[in-house]
Amino acid sequence: MIDFTLNGHARRLPAPAPGTTTLEALRTSLGHTGTKEGCASGDCGACTIALQVPGQPMTTVNACLMPAHQLQDCELITIEGLSNETATSSLSPVQQALVTTHASQCGFCTPGIAMSLAVLHADHQLRSAEGESLDAARRDQMIDHALGGNLCRCTGYRPIREAAHRLLQGEFGPATLLSSGQAACQPATGEANSASRRERDSELEASGTFHRPTRLEELLALRAAHPQAPLIAGGTDLMLEYTQRLRDFPALIDTTRVAALGTIEEGEHAGQAGWWIGAAVTYRQLMPLLREHYPEGADLLTRLGSEQIRNRGTLGGNIGNASPIGDMPPLLIALEAYLQLMSVDGERILKLEDFFLDYKRTQLMPDEIIHSLFLPRPVHNQRLAVHKLSKRRDDDISTLLGVFAWRRDASGHAQHWRVAFGGMAGIPARAPHLEALLSRETLESLTPAQLDTLTRHRIEQAIQADFSPLSDVRGSREYRLLAASHLVPRVAQRIHNERHATAPLMPLESLDAYLAQS
Repeated sequence: MIDFTLNGHARRLPAPAPGTTTLEALRTSLGHTGTKEGCASGDCGACTIALQVPGQPMTTVNACLMPAHQLQDCELITIEGLSNETATSSLSPVQQALVTTHASQCGFCTPGIAMSLAVLHADHQLRSAEGESLDAARRDQMIDHALGGNLCRCTGYRPIREAAHRLLQGEFGPATLLSSGQAACQPATGEANSASRRERDSELEASGTFHRPTRLEELLALRAAHPQAPLIAGGTDLMLEYTQRLRDFPALIDTTRVAALGTIEEGEHAGQAGWWIGAAVTYRQLMPLLREHYPEGADLLTRLGSEQIRNRGTLGGNIGNASPIGDMPPLLIALEAYLQLMSVDGERILKLEDFFLDYKRTQLMPDEIIHSLFLPRPVHNQRLAVHKLSKRRDDDISTLLGVFAWRRDASGHAQHWRVAFGGMAGIPARAPHLEALLSRETLESLTPAQLDTLTRHRIEQAIQADFSPLSDVRGSREYRLLAASHLVPRVAQRIHNERHATAPLMPLESLDAYLAQS
């Protein structure tokens, strides 16, 4: 059985098949049909719900990508739970804002939009109460992030954004999306509760389908016993096998309850100080670390999926999936990250750049798991530039991702280059020929004409020596080569500006805009 809290009431759900989504459970087993299925791939946001995992804040998630088994001990709020039972109105502030601004037509996407706004409203109220400065620009940014994963096909976004602004300005009253505090959503503590948890887990084990270990030793033993069973954490990619390709999972091994995989700890490796980041750490958890030490990496995270995806997706999942268009591997390769793999026989640590072998092939053995990743601290005078090219800015996958890391020597010259690309070939990889070329050049001293010549000839030749670019629906081989070569002058211009303290490089909204100026 699965015990959780739904809209303030304790509920118990018979354990379903391992691939069953929370959306399916809501609509079929629990009779809550307000949550809609739009795309079944985490793109449209119609199925957005509010979820509170024990010990974590309430966040938005895509119900279509979350296994129902992961509801255990959580608190779930759907559109049916938003109503405000008062003497004056049955509508919550969010619902009233959407009605007042005429922000709904067909209504199919509205439940998901309402849930995104409800969590945003509660988060905004909490931040304000804690004294965080929330000016108009900050509120606008919060609205962009909150609604980035919700598509509306008929209303348009102006009235929805108006509803959000008026809501955060307090026009419709305080937030009502608050934790109910039901016992079902609290972590089990004490011997009795631990025994109860083991009994529930044994019931799931008896079905032979969904395994939910709580200790690392259990996870490693399960991995050794069931090497063909997929590991699942956030499920933001794996669950597409179920919802899009209609693949059934005979068994799944959930890694989210193993505490050792969900932490970020300071440490050392190979004489470098840095952080060991657990494989089950979500993008949301990772954001503060990147924002403080690698702000360009944090900016990339804001373009990785949507808020709903970032609340669930994990670092280990993004790496283990081995997609050539994954956003995190190129960044981490450029930052010289290491990967810790573990099995019942021990552990091994290797450079992340050596982990990827071929398309969807890695060094991970059938009985191994990704335990953690080591991210070095930035060194003195280290710089980083990250450029993601995609068809739209928000909630889209990369056509091409280029990451440039370098250090300034005592003379102020850019040296020690590490350049990595995603979307160029079957695996994310470094560009050694381009690195060597950049190390030989003093980019900050080149004139625009010299940069143009360098771009047209030697840079393109170096990139072609490093990669055999792929062609697909997102871009041709020729486009990728041209796009990658045109990123170097942008980096060169930044280096020139920093060295000569000139005005910062004007932001370019798209590669097309840049090419038009070249």
